[in-house]
Amino acid sequence: MTTRAFTLAALVAVATLGACETAKAPLVASGPVTFTRHIAPLLQRHCQECHRPESVAPFPLLTYDDAASRRAKIRKAVAARKMPPWKAVPGYGEFADVRRLSDEEIALVTRWVHDGAPEGDPRDLPPPRKFRTGWALGRPGAVLAMTKPFTIPARTRDIYRCFAVPITIPGEWRFIRASEVLPGNRKVVHHVQTFLDVTGRSVELDRGDGYPCFGGPGFETQGGLGGWTPGFQPLEIPSGVAWGIPPGARLVMQVHYNNPGDAVETDLTRVGLHFTSGPFDRRLNRVRASAWNFSIPAGAPRSSVVATAVVQDELLALSVHGHMHLLGREMRVTARFPDGTRQPLLHIDDWDFEWQLLYSFKRPMALPSGTVIEAECVYDNSADNPNNPSSPPRVVRSGFETTDEMCQANVLGTMRLTRR
Repeated sequence: MTTRAFTLAALVAVATLGACETAKAPLVASGPVTFTRHIAPLLQRHCQECHRPESVAPFPLLTYDDAASRRAKIRKAVAARKMPPWKAVPGYGEFADVRRLSDEEIALVTRWVHDGAPEGDPRDLPPPRKFRTGWALGRPGAVLAMTKPFTIPARTRDIYRCFAVPITIPGEWRFIRASEVLPGNRKVVHHVQTFLDVTGRSVELDRGDGYPCFGGPGFETQGGLGGWTPGFQPLEIPSGVAWGIPPGARLVMQVHYNNPGDAVETDLTRVGLHFTSGPFDRRLNRVRASAWNFSIPAGAPRSSVVATAVVQDELLALSVHGHMHLLGREMRVTARFPDGTRQPLLHIDDWDFEWQLLYSFKRPMALPSGTVIEAECVYDNSADNPNNPSSPPRVVRSGFETTDEMCQANVLGTMRLTRR
C-alpha cells in the first residue's frame, strides 16, 4: 500500500442508541433480581442490537432461555467490561449516549447470576424491542452500492474488503446533509467504513470483486461519507452545515466481515446520500494527528509514541476517534489550547482493534486556532500480548499492513466557510 488515512467521518456515524424506546431496569433491587423486571430491560437497551437473529453476534439474547443458558458468560463479560463494547474511560471526555454499564447495572447482573438466574413474574417483562429495518432517515436522494454481491465463506473470521463505487451524480462539488450506510447482511457485517478517493487508485485496486484492505484503502483519502457499526445511528449534521464531495471522487467501502456459521453468506452493502437543500455557512472538517517513522522494540511491554496536529482554523469539535493496530494497548487524546490549558478528549485503556468506535461529545467543543491535538499511543510488543501477530516478537515499524502499527487521532467538527 502507499498511503493510509483513517477519518472520523469514514468510521462510524454519531454514536447514539436512541433509535428505539426500551424499558429501564431499576438500579436498586429491594427484592429478588429477576430476568423479567431487571435483566431483560438491560439486554434490550445494551445488547440486543447485536445479539439477535440476523445480526452479527454469535447468539441471541432475546428470551429468558437465551440469557439463562449463558448466564455465566454474561456475568464474566459485563464484570470485565468487555460487553457492551464501550472503550472510553469515564472522566476523560464527556460523551453522548454512553453505552457503558454502570456499577449498579453490573451488580444487578452479578446478583442475578449468583442467585440462580430467577425468571420472575411474566407480567414484569417489557414489550419486545422493535428493530429498525431499511433506511433510518427516509428515502435517500442517491444510493451508492457495491457492483455485485460479495461472498463470505463459512467459518471465516476477519475479512477486510474494500469496494470502489463510482459516484454518478451530476455537478462539480456535491453537498450533503446526511449519509447512511445500510449493510446488506447483518449476520456477517461487523462494521463498515467509507473513504473518498480522488486519486483513481481504487479503480486500479478493485478489479470487480473488491480487494483486501486490512490497514486501509491503499490511497490518500479525501475524507469519507460516514460508516456503520451495530446500534449506531447515521451521521446527520446540523442545519447550516454542509458535507462536501469533491468532483471526480469515488466512494470506497471498507467492510469488515465475520462469518462463524456453517453456511456461505453474501452481502451487498449500500450507502444513501441526503443532499443539502438550504443555505449553509459551515462545513465539516477534520483535524488528524498522525505519527510516522517510528519503531517499537521487540519484546517491549510498553512503548509510547506521540502524534500532534495544530488546528489551523477555529473548529467546533463534534467527535473524536483513535486508531492503532494489533499491538495497541492504550490511547490518550488531549487538546492543548493556545493559553497552555489542556482539555482531555479521550482515554482508552483497553484498546481493541475490532472496536474502533467514534465518540461524540455531549456538547460541541470550541477549539480555537492554534490548539494542538495530542495523541499518546501505547503499545505492547511482548510475547505476553495475545494479539501480537509476530511470534517471537519483532521490531515493528509504522505502516499500513497487519504487522505494522499506526498512531492516529481524528477530531471531527465544523468550521466557518471563508468562501463558497
